[in-house]
Amino acid sequence: MNIGVIGCGTIASWASDFIAQMNDGNIVRYAAASRDPEKTRAFAERFGWRKACESQEELLADPDVDLVYICLPNQLHRDVCLQALRAGKNVVCEKPFAVNDAQAAEMLALAEERGLFISEALWPAFLPSRKLIDSEIAAGTIGDVTGGEMVSLSNVMFMDRVKRLETGGGALLDMGPYMLGRVTDHFGLDIASVEGTFEHLDTGVDSRDDYTITYKNGVTVHCVSTIDTPHEERQEYGLIRGTRGAIRFDSISNPQDIRVLDKAGNTVKTIEVPPMLHGTVVPFTAGYEYEFMAFERALREGKQECAEAPHAQSLTIARVMTELRRQAGVIYPFE
Repeated sequence: MNIGVIGCGTIASWASDFIAQMNDGNIVRYAAASRDPEKTRAFAERFGWRKACESQEELLADPDVDLVYICLPNQLHRDVCLQALRAGKNVVCEKPFAVNDAQAAEMLALAEERGLFISEALWPAFLPSRKLIDSEIAAGTIGDVTGGEMVSLSNVMFMDRVKRLETGGGALLDMGPYMLGRVTDHFGLDIASVEGTFEHLDTGVDSRDDYTITYKNGVTVHCVSTIDTPHEERQEYGLIRGTRGAIRFDSISNPQDIRVLDKAGNTVKTIEVPPMLHGTVVPFTAGYEYEFMAFERALREGKQECAEAPHAQSLTIARVMTELRRQAGVIYPFE
């Protein structure tokens, strides 16, 4: 699988690091492109990409590119994705898959029409921790699921793009795919309604999202995420409640501490997470190898989506985020 990456920024750098560590001959850092050819050449040399393209058009015209990995700012996802699909390329798009549900539906429809693979790079969905938690739920360890909480109070104000409407900024599009990905992973897609309250930066983007997801079976999940919580007040956890206990994990994106609790909140079981690769560029990143293995397997098997992150999930997440942004009054100038 020859990968062509469009966008040579932070996420592309992290992914390059993991692909290099995997040292899998079936997953090749083949071609890179960005708006700045000099930046592309420096990126390709640093991270071991075989070819530095002068433009994304050159990359998309290369018949040896099997999969295009889009690592661009949020507002560019839809246009570049459609361009890649029209060029006959399979696509992986970084989260958020699209900035609204209409864009997501358009991207998925074109991929289906062209018979091409497309997936959101919804990293947590591919990790072993997701299956470990699902296995406990399926085994009835905590009884019938009754509700849950997903909390991510973080501070990413150092990233200019999250503060601006022009780049699709805000807490919802930054952390929302992870929050809603985790919710739909463990609670399913059968959502009846969402309702929230929001705080905003002076720029107009949402800085705090506090919302409740209600399922058709009556189960509710409370979610809170921020982009501007002071560092000393940061916290993150997930909780899945059941009639006989609960499952608590220490991270929405990549849990390392997963515990089964009894009804009194006491730990009755600790679930061990398998070892995974860690970033050498940024040590707190881990586990990216699982999604690239899934992409390679799907292409090899001739599939148009990954079982771990199906199209229906990406579309459901996009619909929920679109409704929550409507409630928050956040409108992007490019929509």
